[in-house]
Amino acid sequence: MGDRLQKVLAASGVASRRQADEWIRAGRVTVNGRPAELGQRVDDDDAIAVDGRRLRRERAAPAQLVLMYHRPAGEALRHGADAADESKAVYDRLPPARGRRWLPLSPLAPADGGLELFTTDGDLRAAASRLAHELPIGYAVRVRGDVGEDLVTALPAQAAALDPPFAIDAVRIAGGEGRNHWLELDTRGARGREIRALLLDAGLEVSRLMRTRFGPVRLDADVPRARHRELVPGEREQLYEAVQLPPPARPPRPGAERDPRGKPRSGGERETRAKARPGAERDPRGASRPRGAPTRRVSPGTPRGRR
Repeated sequence: MGDRLQKVLAASGVASRRQADEWIRAGRVTVNGRPAELGQRVDDDDAIAVDGRRLRRERAAPAQLVLMYHRPAGEALRHGADAADESKAVYDRLPPARGRRWLPLSPLAPADGGLELFTTDGDLRAAASRLAHELPIGYAVRVRGDVGEDLVTALPAQAAALDPPFAIDAVRIAGGEGRNHWLELDTRGARGREIRALLLDAGLEVSRLMRTRFGPVRLDADVPRARHRELVPGEREQLYEAVQLPPPARPPRPGAERDPRGKPRSGGERETRAKARPGAERDPRGASRPRGAPTRRVSPGTPRGRR
């Protein structure tokens, strides 16, 4: 169906949506040579002009992109209207979405860090929000205090008794020195503040909390803090399946041909019978040889590869 004309003009940076409305009413905008109308939808192939000058449009980003971002602890998601400092926020570090918006699937609290997922697909965000209490969420937590097996064993029951409750499927002691320890928690339906409150009630002081997993997606160790990468098709498909959405279609591989029915056809599916060169004839084994070339005969008693 395309996008609304006002949205396209605003995404191109030539005007705000309010200005675009005024320009359309004033007759300054045309689509394919005709005066534009308010609310009109346009496709990528439509020619848009403002005051007779053709608008150069960049194709919008795909609607089902998913981005993994390693969020540093304490980094704000976006700058507030009264932000006093000049430090970058998460949205300052994300790549342009080319006519779309990055939507956080389940934003972390500013005090926490680790895995953040952003998408250009509103349906994916809505599904992830609807199933938030069912998706497995992993945390790595650095605590200060006495950590023993009794304390670790008691945490799942304590989490289930809270109001509202959440599930802890597993707790692991993952190293540390002295009274500082790392705990790894596999949870469902838990947010960072609830993990902090639970551990504080158990007598542990939380000095750092990182989200390491969201559904089937785990924080990539090769993505440093304040950096990002796009999910590969296999990771994206697993995420869509986890929130009960059909996986997005994979783009055709570079260099793939298309058969007459419009389906991609890889190089391995191409016609395998090569055309014989002019003047060449085929021997009984299917190989072409120049006409008139002598045929070598091998006696039945001669082993192959030996002369």
